Amino acid sequence: MVAYDQYLNILAKKEQDVKVNPDHRFLTVYFPNQNQPKERLKKELRSFVLTTLKKNRKENLIPSGKTIANQISQTIDRLESLPQGLSFFVRFNPKAENNREASLITEENFIFIPLERVPQKEIFLGTNFDLDQLVWLADRGIDGLVFQINQKEANIYLYDDRRLFPVANQQNPFASNEEKEYLEQFSPINFQGIFHGTGEDSITKREKEENKLFLKKLQTFVKNQVNLAESFDYLIINWSTNFVKLNTNFPKEMAAFFPKTKTILIDKNITDQKQLEELVVKKTDQHKKKTIKKQLKEAQERFDRYLETWQEILTAANEGRIQKLFIKPVINKKGYVTPDNQIYNYPVKSSRLVNNIAPWLVHGVLAAGGDIIILDHNSQNSFPEVAALKRY
Repeated sequence: MVAYDQYLNILAKKEQDVKVNPDHRFLTVYFPNQNQPKERLKKELRSFVLTTLKKNRKENLIPSGKTIANQISQTIDRLESLPQGLSFFVRFNPKAENNREASLITEENFIFIPLERVPQKEIFLGTNFDLDQLVWLADRGIDGLVFQINQKEANIYLYDDRRLFPVANQQNPFASNEEKEYLEQFSPINFQGIFHGTGEDSITKREKEENKLFLKKLQTFVKNQVNLAESFDYLIINWSTNFVKLNTNFPKEMAAFFPKTKTILIDKNITDQKQLEELVVKKTDQHKKKTIKKQLKEAQERFDRYLETWQEILTAANEGRIQKLFIKPVINKKGYVTPDNQIYNYPVKSSRLVNNIAPWLVHGVLAAGGDIIILDHNSQNSFPEVAALKRY
């Protein structure tokens, strides 16, 4: 997993260094990977950067732009596989004598961060970096972990941004293929559904033991996967009807690894990933909508602690007093952030303008131990743009 918080600290320090050299400029690039080949991606990024820098009429930024574009291309060439998105943060000095510094941007001033989610296409040139999208990414967890289990195998997916991403396929090494022969041995009448003696019971007992061993293998696999060590909002288990009957304790045992998750069981025989994805989206959407409405209503009933204006919310956030923040994901509100990450909707001493204070607010609430509830941005009337419940 990408350590976004570490990158944020590094980039923030580079911004503060501008006091030492006011001639530095800061270029920020967020670019989605739409499964295009490397050569096309390099070409599009080069055009994106140079077109933006050409628009600056006050300074000659073309030499710097070409250098940056070349270094972006070199970075892409070194990647074994392309991430969901790419971001570049470049500090350069266009006024350096004979443009020597611009023609050689050092490694410490050229930072590439692979993105695990698809970003909005964006470029920003100014006296600071545009860290808004990076802050969102730092505070977003994976939505869910999905198991699709049958007698022979289990497919494991991460669920994020309403899509399933395959993690692993685990075969069941304990399953035997002796059922048919075993039944024939104990059944003198070769007729479907009729068994004699204890054959059927023995097979059920054996299957239960095999499944138990297989599920323990899955638990061990999850426990040992570093990329599955974080918490999720949902643990979703889709298993065949036979598994449901024989392994009723499995969801509870798996949920113990992720104590803050909501477990959703899908008792349906599904083999197609697309069909599973549609069902997971439907189930999680239903649960989210119901849960958010309930939480917001409970917060609104606490009149002395409920806030719904930006000024009140920002003040409470700066004091570390927000217990729950309700916020829509598509807010675009300009504001000001100080070096110690205090947030305002008006300028204060040492603050800098940011394009969107929403991700900074989310970051601050989480850092103070608060919870974030993302509201449905399509519900125009039922939910406010932003709201909060104070701790006291």
